[in-house]
Parts: sequence; C-alpha cells; structure tokens
Amino acid sequence: MEIKSIVTILLFSILGLSLGANASIISSDDPWVDATEGITSGSTAITWFPANQNNSSSSTLDHAQTIIEVYTATWCETCIPAEEALNATITDYDVKVVKYHRHLFETEDPFGNNNTEGRWLSRYGPSAVQADFNARTPPTVIFGGERMHIGSYPTAGVSLEEEYSTSLDSIMRPPISNSSEFTFTWEDGTFEWSWNWEEDTTACRSNCDSISTELYLMIVEDTAFFPEGSNGEEYYHRILRDVIPLGSSSIDYIPPQAWDEDDVSILIVLDWQESQSEETFLEVIPSLAVELVILSLVFTAIITPKEAKKRRVQ
Repeated sequence: MEIKSIVTILLFSILGLSLGANASIISSDDPWVDATEGITSGSTAITWFPANQNNSSSSTLDHAQTIIEVYTATWCETCIPAEEALNATITDYDVKVVKYHRHLFETEDPFGNNNTEGRWLSRYGPSAVQADFNARTPPTVIFGGERMHIGSYPTAGVSLEEEYSTSLDSIMRPPISNSSEFTFTWEDGTFEWSWNWEEDTTACRSNCDSISTELYLMIVEDTAFFPEGSNGEEYYHRILRDVIPLGSSSIDYIPPQAWDEDDVSILIVLDWQESQSEETFLEVIPSLAVELVILSLVFTAIITPKEAKKRRVQ
C-alpha cells in the first residue's frame, strides 16, 4: 500500500477517535441536568441552630453538609413518591434538606413567600426552563446546588433512589479551603457574622482561576400540620419559610412565626461560583495540535513522491 494511502487511513482513524471522544463528552446519559444554567456553581450548608435561642459559634467548611433543595406543594400528589424516595436515599448521608413551597399565584399552599420563590426562580429557574420544563415544577430535587432532578419518574431500568444516590455520590467538596471559617452571633434578633475563606481552585469543576461566594440565612420549620393540603400528607417537613441574603456583617431580623409549635431553625447556606479562565485556542478545539501534525504528514506524503519523480525526470 502506498504511503499516501496509509497516512490517509491513519488520519481519518485519529479524527474518528477524536470526534468520538468529543461526542462522549457532549452527550450524557446522566439522570440530572445542571442546576445553574450557564455557570459552574454549587451550594453547601455551613451551620444551623434553633431560631428561638441566642447562640454564638464558629464552624469550618470541613464540617459543612450537602444541602438538598426540594420544590414542592401541598397539592402535589406526584411529590409524594419523590420525597419518599429521597427520605429512603439520605438515611446514610450527612445532608440538610429544605423544601421550597410554591408561592406565586398559589391559592392552596400557605408556606412559601416572595423571598423563597425569588431565590428558586433566579438560581434554578433558567436550568429548569432549558430542560423544557416550567421554572417551578414540583417535584424538583437539587443536590448540592449542582444536580437537578425534575419529576418523579426515574430513567428506565433504575429506581428513583438509585438516581438520587448517584447524584449524592457525585457531589464533590466546594472549591474552597476546608479550613475556611464562618463565625456568628445570634442574639435577640441581631445576627452578626464573619466569613474568612480561602479559595482552592484545585477542586474546581472547570478550568477556573477564581471563586466567588455568597451567604444566605434560611428559616426552616421542621414540621407543620396542614390537613387542608389536597395531596393528603397533612404533615409537611423541613419547610423553607424565608431566605435572606447576608450582604453585610450584621442584620436585625425577626424570623417568621412557626405555623405551629416552636420548631424553627436558622440554616446558613453558602453559594459558590467558579470564574472560568480564558481557554486557549487549542483547548477550545480538542486534539487540534495532533490533527495538525497528521495533516502535515499527509501533505508531506503526497508532495514528496511528486517532487522525487520531478527530480528524476529532470
């Protein structure tokens, strides 16, 4: 076989392998979608404490827990199997669960408010819409602010518990040093805090050169009795009653009253976001350097015999 033919076959083989590798990156059989459209981001639960007790403490990020955010409603019957699957899944995991209740234009569910709905829509709404769903589709379950599962029907061949376990097992730590420390004082409706942190870009999910963080105070009611809910549950758990961004080092804040009993807690949540470094031309087009070398070999294999023949004729 001529050198030209051999090199041509080699070229297309390598191109095929390259395209195949790229296709495997682009196409995904994962049972989730990215929770934050267009950015690499995530969330984690830093600390929590009872809202009815003065408290002063500090916590480092190595004690943070995975946060699971659920969008639900008291009329949502399909939410029941999703939440049962979630409860069965998290038994052996160290997690914090909060449940957003549908609020805007809602006539049946009394638990949400503008702040909880606003956080959900701004942070997770674009990804839900991109996945061809409504921005407020109950049930939706999000793990670590990264992986979004919409609906209560699993992928064929697996259970919903298996899908949720896969997401939980895939969550990596935030790209922030484990020694980063959150210190706070909660006393008579005044919350003061400091957040001393250091980024760790070695834990980035992308090619990032910096990390940004935001802190949120979440009010969570452990259990509320609401027999008027048309899905028949009557008791609703881990209800997110309010969300407040912590934009400065001190706020005066009165939490909403519990629906019943006195079981309201404060959860501090960290949102982090990666800032991607600019990609080089060779990073944008994978394997281009190798393919250019092969093309050069092809060109040489075609041209060299012609040049040799020309010299012999002369």
